[in-house]
Amino acid sequence: MKPTRALAIIFVLLSLITAATGATAGKLEIHDAWAREAPPNAAVMAAYLTLHNHSEQTYTLVSAASPDFERVEIHRTQQRDGMTTMTPVSRVMLSANGSVSFQPGGLHLMLMQAKKPLKAGDAVTLRLFFSDESSLSISAPVKKAAPGNGHAMQHGEHETQHDSPHNAHDKDHHSSH
Repeated sequence: MKPTRALAIIFVLLSLITAATGATAGKLEIHDAWAREAPPNAAVMAAYLTLHNHSEQTYTLVSAASPDFERVEIHRTQQRDGMTTMTPVSRVMLSANGSVSFQPGGLHLMLMQAKKPLKAGDAVTLRLFFSDESSLSISAPVKKAAPGNGHAMQHGEHETQHDSPHNAHDKDHHSSH
């Protein structure tokens, strides 16, 4: 095979792969991602970030995953009967040209059962999955929470009800990052 023909075939294949995996490339961005350092032997951590949608289309976040944790769920911190609880969220709408913040005291990613101890200075890999089967990946630094920043939650206050079948993904999703 001539080198120019081989290069043409490689170019076509790379173009197809890019088209298949780049559905959200440049349209969605993750900023200010970080995970809160948990006390030693804690079963859960929380991660925060801001999602920006630079397109004219609405995206729906349906789940998240991490190779660093057994399970990742989307949660919202709420006040109920004088108690602070965390409730699973099955979907987060990201409107056209809009943004959504995951922050202490509000929406956050609940990182459950770390596969190894994580402390400030480490990083966790997060992957967000959308209803159109696209996804975004990012490495988020682990940081100590600043005193008075956010909400201190005891593990026993965490509600365990789940309203989403989207906690695990068996099929490979397209990646844009």
